[in-house]
Amino acid sequence: MKNGPTPMTASERDATRRRLQIWQEAQPLLEEQRWRELMALTDERALKMTQSLLGRQSIFPAPRDTSGLVEQQALFQRSRCR
Repeated sequence: MKNGPTPMTASERDATRRRLQIWQEAQPLLEEQRWRELMALTDERALKMTQSLLGRQSIFPAPRDTSGLVEQQALFQRSRCR
């Protein structure tokens, strides 16, 4: 069994080239749209979007009950005993 990458077929290379060309053509248009949206963004809207983002529970891990210092010291102690 080979562990290296499998060479692409001619049709895969052509499809990859087409996808790359599409992204290269889309990039300046997307950049222009991004700047238009940023220029139209009000402070109030930016604040609401930021608050909404920061209010999501899945972004930040749950707070820990401890700092982990005791667990770290126990780990160091175990490694010293070996």
